[in-house]
Amino acid sequence: MKEFTDQQINTIRSYEKLMDQEGSFPQELLDIIYEKQLFKLFVPENLGGRMVSLPESVQIFDEASSINGSFGWLVTIGSGGGFFAGNMKEEVLDDVFNSGNDVIAGSGAPTGKAERCEGGYRVTGEWKYCSGAEFATTYTATVVIPGAGEEPEIRAFAFTPEQVEIVKDWNAFGLKATGSHTIKVKDVFVPEERIFSVFESNGVADAPVYTYPFLPFAQASFTAVVLGLGRRVLEEALRYQELLSEDSPKREVLKSVLDEQEARLKSLESTFYNTIEGNWNLHIEGESTEEQYNEVGVVCAQIAQGVREVAFTLYPYLGMYASDQDSPFNRAWRDLLTASQHALIGPYQ
Repeated sequence: MKEFTDQQINTIRSYEKLMDQEGSFPQELLDIIYEKQLFKLFVPENLGGRMVSLPESVQIFDEASSINGSFGWLVTIGSGGGFFAGNMKEEVLDDVFNSGNDVIAGSGAPTGKAERCEGGYRVTGEWKYCSGAEFATTYTATVVIPGAGEEPEIRAFAFTPEQVEIVKDWNAFGLKATGSHTIKVKDVFVPEERIFSVFESNGVADAPVYTYPFLPFAQASFTAVVLGLGRRVLEEALRYQELLSEDSPKREVLKSVLDEQEARLKSLESTFYNTIEGNWNLHIEGESTEEQYNEVGVVCAQIAQGVREVAFTLYPYLGMYASDQDSPFNRAWRDLLTASQHALIGPYQ
């Protein structure tokens, strides 16, 4: 079942050129996300969420990204923040998810410092690539803190907007409207109840997604974005073919290449969804092993590489149209290359 109507698709795409040129995300598109509760796919219904399964969510990420890269990326990242409803302490859940427009931006890179003080910690640090930073209502960041034993502990801290400075430094050549800026805090106090672990359940929110390991969850989510963008790249290449005259010698050559790459993309999609569905079913039944969760990451990295290869294969057959930064193909191509650079689906898995 499609998540988005044709009217919504047309509305989102009507802003593409503006988003790419100005690097800003329109309020009208945010309103679509809020209306459809797309930032709350993993938030319990009693907190205003939709609470979908992992297989359902990746289909939504795929579809959203096939419409527009920045839109799909923000839906994916924003909804991923709702995953923390299963980790955060019960006493802060209402505060973090208290309205229809709640969204978390942040980073999992442990690049800050925290010092213990009465009632919590004082935190200083900065974290790059916090997508949605300009409209977030809560910011989370990961810090390594001294543990009770010899090994340090990794903890996530939930900051309020008033505590955070946004450093507008996002300058990638794709996903331009995601606002993936650096966030910065300096000696801010974070009370104990706003500190949590992304690896530990709070025991309050009861849904299978909260016991699914965070790493393959994130890998599956980002791979869905890449697949959606791959379909958009293919769509725009097909559109270019339609512009060629019937008697153009390029047309038949391009058709052969398009048929081959379309088949390859469908094969990658099938492998992805079969892997996610199979692993999710094992998870539901309590039978998935660590090795099987790890295999999700391996498959996701292979699929991301495969989709990149599809995009690179198509590029030289589209002439200067492919290089025109105002062409829909070029925008989708740049978005795809940018999204697939995420370390969790990179070639080092």
